[in-house]
Amino acid sequence: MRTYKAEAAQTPELVGADVTFADLVKAATIAAGALVVVSGGVSLLVWRSVWVELCIGSALVPYVILAGAMLLWLRRGVLWALEGMTGLDLDGDGMAGQPEQIRLIPVRAAGPLIDGVPARDLRYFIEVIARTGDWSVRRWEGCTMPSGVRLDREGHAAMITILKKAGLLVGHGERSSGQLVTSDASEILRRLGL
Repeated sequence: MRTYKAEAAQTPELVGADVTFADLVKAATIAAGALVVVSGGVSLLVWRSVWVELCIGSALVPYVILAGAMLLWLRRGVLWALEGMTGLDLDGDGMAGQPEQIRLIPVRAAGPLIDGVPARDLRYFIEVIARTGDWSVRRWEGCTMPSGVRLDREGHAAMITILKKAGLLVGHGERSSGQLVTSDASEILRRLGL
């Protein structure tokens, strides 16, 4: 059986994890100075004079490499493409190419459901029908409920069914809108346990 302690002991430390950008610039400057001295020495030995262009060009090499590395670091897509082409793990993340991305999408929870209807939508429906006395499909179809859902015929039918099951809406049928037993919203909510 593996334990966390055993796994932690096997995990290798990242080399150079504490290196800062200033350290990289210092290293590039030291490398540039060394390249100027070497290129100046080579030009003196080969051509018997110092070629200033060669010295300046060689001094820029470490900075160009540093700039390219920083560009690759900032533009991870380019680095991942290079990893995919070469098959090498260039950024040390344990895989060649782009790692799998996991995205979390926040979803507003509807809260508790009563026969598939969010309780806060049912509460809103009851408060409005108690106040207006209108629970017709025409009045409610397309209305946006507190949960963010647009009410359709099926949603309306589910709310009406809840009221009929609880005995709060009587005489409702295909041709009849029926009647509420009480127009007191707090009494209807109490009977439904809301």
